[in-house]
Amino acid sequence: MFNNIAHLFGRSGVARLKMTSNVVLVALLALVLSVSVYAQDENVLVIGTEAPVNLDPAIGSNDQEALFNRTVYDFLVDVTVDSDIAPALAESWEISDDGLTYTFTLREGVTFHDGSSFGPEDVVFTFDRLKELESSVLSRLGEFTVEAGEGNTVVFTLTQPNADFLYAVGARFTAILSSDDMAFDTGVDANGTGAFSVSEYVPGERTTFAANEAYWGGAPSLAGVEHVYIEDKNAQVDALLSGDVDFIFKLSLDQIARIEGEDGFTVLEVATNQHPVIRLHANEGAIGEDVRVRQAFKLATNREEINDILYGGRAVIGNNDPIGPLYGQFYNDMLEKPAYDPEAACALIQEATGEERLTSTLRLPDAFGGDYALMAAALQQQWAEGCIDVDIEVFPEGVYYSDGTWLDTELGITGWGSRPIAQAILVEAYVPGAAYNESNWEDEEVGALVAEAGVTTDPEARTQLYHQISEIFAERGPIIVPFFAPVLGAVSNDVQGLEMNPFPGLTDVRNVSLGQ
Repeated sequence: MFNNIAHLFGRSGVARLKMTSNVVLVALLALVLSVSVYAQDENVLVIGTEAPVNLDPAIGSNDQEALFNRTVYDFLVDVTVDSDIAPALAESWEISDDGLTYTFTLREGVTFHDGSSFGPEDVVFTFDRLKELESSVLSRLGEFTVEAGEGNTVVFTLTQPNADFLYAVGARFTAILSSDDMAFDTGVDANGTGAFSVSEYVPGERTTFAANEAYWGGAPSLAGVEHVYIEDKNAQVDALLSGDVDFIFKLSLDQIARIEGEDGFTVLEVATNQHPVIRLHANEGAIGEDVRVRQAFKLATNREEINDILYGGRAVIGNNDPIGPLYGQFYNDMLEKPAYDPEAACALIQEATGEERLTSTLRLPDAFGGDYALMAAALQQQWAEGCIDVDIEVFPEGVYYSDGTWLDTELGITGWGSRPIAQAILVEAYVPGAAYNESNWEDEEVGALVAEAGVTTDPEARTQLYHQISEIFAERGPIIVPFFAPVLGAVSNDVQGLEMNPFPGLTDVRNVSLGQ
């Protein structure tokens, strides 16, 4: 399908791509790689990643922001790479019989990087602040109050049971802040209890972190960590192969192929529920208001071809809903996979609009090493066969997610990182009033089913609820989920003990060491 790839940017930083049948224009950011200030220190882990935009844990959204915060802060509980709950700043917890009260016993002797002591007041401050900022994690936490309890405890009181409350408490937004930091700042002023403290923050260039020798979990083996900000994924690969960085993630197959032929590196592949969402605004007057148009886009999308182009067939074809196969029985494997039928798509477009063809603009981030731009190019050609004509605009990933572009655009692609539980994505994006309701879809039946699933603890009953939700998405949902993809990364063989997280920005480096 693709004979040529070109890269074109305007002054605005937005790539505008107009494809013919034989030419695909793909957006690529170029950034000069800055030299690691720790290049001479053999005991510093250097990670290559894109630059973060918002370092406030309560509202940060992407992998690079999560990576910064995972390095500096701790959480009450940790969600492991296997989606288990493990003690962290809370060494234990008790749940009342009615499921409404959670009492966490905190670790003694923990200090923040500025030397102040960690205690219940910091937990209360952190979670009250989430409410003040209307953080998106509130959709997972539900309605609650939090207060200091007896001794070194904190008590959360819920208004209704929440089957996933512990996962919400361990979400990436809930990093514990010091109650002394009443005016939260970012960068070098970040004050956590984590295994590393910020030494230097140079926006757009790098952050250096020093090991916290007083860390409650024991001093790290590493002397420090450095994040070097490289916007271009191919430049990240160059940096890895030249020894300037030790770990990179969210790579494409082409980038992995460059690394596989080189000695001294290990390719990482983690099965996840990560997926792109191709979505239409479904509100009144929007492109996807008519269900027939939504179905036309689905029929005009060849998922198998996209999977082959981007992942060589390694991904799992989706059902057009966000509940992926790694959620086990909650995944509805009885649904018939959507077939590619451009003729049927044309018929629906003409029936719904009264026009021969529909025209629009598809907007997306320059993510996964250019893979999303490749996907957009494939979609443009597929959709044209289904009587849908689109221009394509590609934005730098940090810009796309930080300035509201992804929420405002009528037709767009969003990358959803893997969550440990299905409920997390549903409440964040697909219920009425959700913080990230990017499709402007207000389906009361879906909202009621998601709410019921959130308080249902019986696995079989919960499975039936999620299967019903999947069926509604297939029938009238305004999204296309073409596949659930593995996360691909690479690491130097000098690095020991690194296990890439399904949400790679949450990769834990506390127990990493260097040297074979």
